[in-house]
Amino acid sequence: MDRAPLEPELKEDERVDLIIGDAFAYAPSKPVCWLVSDIISTSDRCVSLIDDWCGKRLFTRGAIVTMKFQGEVDFPSLQTALATAASHGHPARAKHFFSNKNEVTLMLGPRR
Repeated sequence: MDRAPLEPELKEDERVDLIIGDAFAYAPSKPVCWLVSDIISTSDRCVSLIDDWCGKRLFTRGAIVTMKFQGEVDFPSLQTALATAASHGHPARAKHFFSNKNEVTLMLGPRR
């Protein structure tokens, strides 16, 4: 789900579905293999999305979720996001990439 245009070679890949719309209203008819989210939202809304997506079992293999922060990384919110994924049985880890000072990428594994 994104508002940006998709690269032409990805548009033609039958394994990729681009959904344009509101991420907070996203509800697929069946689980997807991978869910990738790079939306701009507050930390608490991002945690809420993780809770919703994990609780509804919207992905089978994993999810990549970018948490964006205004200013420095909010480590308590980050810990809450990781704990939320774990509470649903998804192993999760965070990576703070050097080029994204105010973003942290969360990687959620398949449900155990």
